[in-house]
Order: sequence, then structure tokens, then C-alpha cells
Amino acid sequence: MPIAPVDLEQLVRHTILSEVAAMSLYTRLANSVVHDDQRGLLRMLAAAEESHIGRLTELVGELGEEGARVLGSIGLVAGLRLEADKQLEDQLAAFGLGVASTVRELLHFAIAMEAKAGGHYSRLAAEAADERLRAFFSLLVEEEAGHAAQLEHLRQMLEASSPTG
Repeated sequence: MPIAPVDLEQLVRHTILSEVAAMSLYTRLANSVVHDDQRGLLRMLAAAEESHIGRLTELVGELGEEGARVLGSIGLVAGLRLEADKQLEDQLAAFGLGVASTVRELLHFAIAMEAKAGGHYSRLAAEAADERLRAFFSLLVEEEAGHAAQLEHLRQMLEASSPTG
């Protein structure tokens, strides 16, 4: 079923919230790891999530009056950051995670969230009436899978370097 124009605002809002929440998670993880290469990977993932927001807002802006209305009504990233942080905390709590969680626990969570995001974007790609949005969401499916693979690699690196290993 194609996405109705009235749902465009919800779609954009949800996507931006998810991407900002992922950015926050990767930044939190980057600030928690010791090794520079691990920190660099997590910061790169945070930047990739931020680039998703930029590409989405560009595409929505190209949809004409409806796109401009949607972008104007959602307050963009600055206005959504607090809401995204709350969403992240709620998601972490649902997994039994919080401030005292270990990097490994947070990585397991992040891998699960990337898989969930990939499934969500796959459904959106299948439903999108606009070819540009369909292509964008299809690209996000691939990128989120790549993020999950990078996070899994990082998790394995941490496991290998652990004294209890």
C-alpha cells in the first residue's frame, strides 16, 4: 500500500527520530570505548546516521509544497533531539539497559536496532509511491545492514580483547 501524503510527516518524523537516536547511541558508545580505532568506527557510524537525516531532508524538500510543509512542521533535528534521546532511553529500558550498561550490552542492543531499522526501511521502500523515496529507503536498508556488520565486528574485537574472552 503506497504511503499517503498525510503520512509523509509521520514517516519523516519517525525516520529522523530513529536516526538521531542511533547517532546518540553511537556517540555514547564512542565515549565509552578505550581504543582509538573502536572510537573512530563508532564516530563514523554516528556521522553516517547524521548523513541519512541530511539526505532525507533533501529528498523531502524536492517533493515540492508538501515536502516544504512537512519539513517546516517537524522542527528538524534540533527540535527532535530531546525527543530522540527520550526514545533511546525508553528503548534501552525496554531491553533492561541503562546508565550502568556495559559497552558489550549496548553493542548487542545497537546490532538489534540496526536489524529492526533495516526491516522498517525495507517496508517503507516497498510502500513508497515516490521513486526517489523508494531508492532512498532501499539504500538505507543496505547501509543499516553494513552498520550491523561493523558493530558485530567491533563486538568480536571487544570479546577477543577481553581477559575473560
